[in-house]
Amino acid sequence: MKAFIMILVLLLSACSVQTIDMTPQPTQQIFDLSDGDSDGMIQARDKCPDSDAGVKINNNGCGANKLHTMRHRLDVNFANDSSLVKPRYVPEIKKLADFMSEHPNAELTIEGHTSIQGSAEYNKKLSKKRALAIKHILTSRFAIDSDRISTVGLGFDKLLFVGNDQYSHKKNRRIVAEISSDVSLAFMKWTIYSVEN
Repeated sequence: MKAFIMILVLLLSACSVQTIDMTPQPTQQIFDLSDGDSDGMIQARDKCPDSDAGVKINNNGCGANKLHTMRHRLDVNFANDSSLVKPRYVPEIKKLADFMSEHPNAELTIEGHTSIQGSAEYNKKLSKKRALAIKHILTSRFAIDSDRISTVGLGFDKLLFVGNDQYSHKKNRRIVAEISSDVSLAFMKWTIYSVEN
């Protein structure tokens, strides 16, 4: 029986050995596998071979929009339990308005955020009032169409810092303005921090 198994193993192993004739020269690559614009798409499939480095691309190597990573922090201090924007902060908000004017297809969502101090219901209302205060300045002083701006009060639903200390409270009391557009813009955010006096 052992001899039979040994013969069977030898026969099977002999069947698995195949001779492959190698070509005298390496196979010529007919497709360009390089990535000239460093967007992660090989040249053979890249229908937009001159895209900017870092651009978000689709399956054809084309971006629906160029990636302009731009963060602008606006410091707006609100008095305790207030949604009034003091005049000295208006020039900072004007920068956001100027951007909206330069990009008429852009839309803006203003998110109000608060710290964990106070009730959830009260903070939702306060955060919404602060978001509406920024929207009011954009529409009344800088003539940004109100249809391009939406507001939401998130209260303390999306905390940046979980701590129950002054630093955490300060960082969590903020307004975030998100810009979106389907033409030549990427996702952008402005953060407006509100710090209680």
